[in-house]
Amino acid sequence: MNLSNYKITAKAYWDRLYNFFKEIVTVQYFWHYFVFSIIMIILFVFFTFPYEIIIQNKIKEVEQNIANYISIGRLKIHTITDSIAEDVIVELKNGSEITFQNILFNFTINPFSLFITHHYDGTIKIYNLNLKSDKLQIRTNADVFYDLKYNKPIPYPVEGNIMSSMKDISIKGISIQGFEIPDINISQIKSELVFEKGNVINLKYLLFSGSEIKGNAFGKITLSNYFNNSSLNITIQIDSQSSILEDYKVLLESMMKPGTKNITIKIMGTIGSPNFVTQ
Repeated sequence: MNLSNYKITAKAYWDRLYNFFKEIVTVQYFWHYFVFSIIMIILFVFFTFPYEIIIQNKIKEVEQNIANYISIGRLKIHTITDSIAEDVIVELKNGSEITFQNILFNFTINPFSLFITHHYDGTIKIYNLNLKSDKLQIRTNADVFYDLKYNKPIPYPVEGNIMSSMKDISIKGISIQGFEIPDINISQIKSELVFEKGNVINLKYLLFSGSEIKGNAFGKITLSNYFNNSSLNITIQIDSQSSILEDYKVLLESMMKPGTKNITIKIMGTIGSPNFVTQ
């Protein structure tokens, strides 16, 4: 079939379609039904679509990869106003527990993003975040911006980033060479994570500042299907102006570079079994 025949066929189909719509709009009450249909679609997308069930299923998928269990006391999803989750408990594979008293979401969510693009973005406000491990305890509030794209069946984002800001961080239970030091308070932590290829997290920066300690962290996490086996290559640099270096000079002196007051710590190994090395 040559080009002219394609044009003739396409025009014939277009004329039939045009005539069909031309006839259908003359049907009695057509515009009433048309407007009613649009209204019902809007109501379905924004108010009655089962977003909560779908998100709970997504949480189950995340749970299989990184946690022993995830419990949510209350979850309410809104497409126009902020969504909310309360009394969230996450027990990680290594036994650590993270709790969130209150989480406010403001995100883009609709059937198109859920089933076709798998692209999610928005902001999250976290109140009373509490992380507990065997000895360590961290408390803070956080603001998070995320823009992520998934590609099934890969369990992690294939691309995108997460930017976060935490304030008034309290850290308890840190010990140096067997000596437990008092609580450390950090004024602010800012970080950016970039997801690459579905199996790499690039920690571009993690800046922490406060009167007691300040510094930066950066590096990469290579993700495994079993989250605890994900490999670490993270560098932490503690600024020489941090008062903790002076307060605990005797304990930290062996960790300082010769001729400097800086401390650089390398975290290798895996998330389940990290290895800390001073440089």
